[in-house]
Amino acid sequence: MSSRRERVAHRRQRGQTLIVFALGFALFLFSLTCLVADSAYLYVWSGRVQDAAQLGAQSGADSVDPSYLYGVTGPCPNPGSSAVCTPPIVDISAQDRDGTLYAFQRSCIQTADQSAQIPRDPADPLVLKTVNDPQVPEGALCASDGCHVYAEVSRVVQLPVPLPGFPSAITVRGVAYAAAVVGTNVATSTCTGVTWVPAAPPG
Repeated sequence: MSSRRERVAHRRQRGQTLIVFALGFALFLFSLTCLVADSAYLYVWSGRVQDAAQLGAQSGADSVDPSYLYGVTGPCPNPGSSAVCTPPIVDISAQDRDGTLYAFQRSCIQTADQSAQIPRDPADPLVLKTVNDPQVPEGALCASDGCHVYAEVSRVVQLPVPLPGFPSAITVRGVAYAAAVVGTNVATSTCTGVTWVPAAPPG
């Protein structure tokens, strides 16, 4: 009689172990699926945001100062120097600003925001940001020293299958530099950078 009870108890224990193992394995598969889906999604968006930063920097570098094209010269930015210098290639002149943004910033930000598909309002992802919208917490930051343009693009990405207990949104960033190219296939002059505007790039 006692051996029969032991066999029944042993079968129950094996059944419980099988159920616990099945539940644990299902949880493992669910976590693995979440991890693979989220990783693939972040990989795709990281590439898009990096491409947007590169396009933004190139677009900003294409904003060539008209004074440079027409060969207008002026005093050099170094104080106490009497030499005459050509203006920077990238348009960083205060006279071409529209509001608080330089001409190169408008091109850079507009291109980067559109390329990264940054929404004006997260609740309505179909309406994208424009150059006049605030660029935080996601958006583009652009700076130039007159020869180079720096672009940094940030975008908040909602994960498709977030793991319980982990963030459901992650910010991805892309950083790029570009230089203005003007003229023929032979360089006839060099560009001497000035102070970065509106501020020096981080790092």
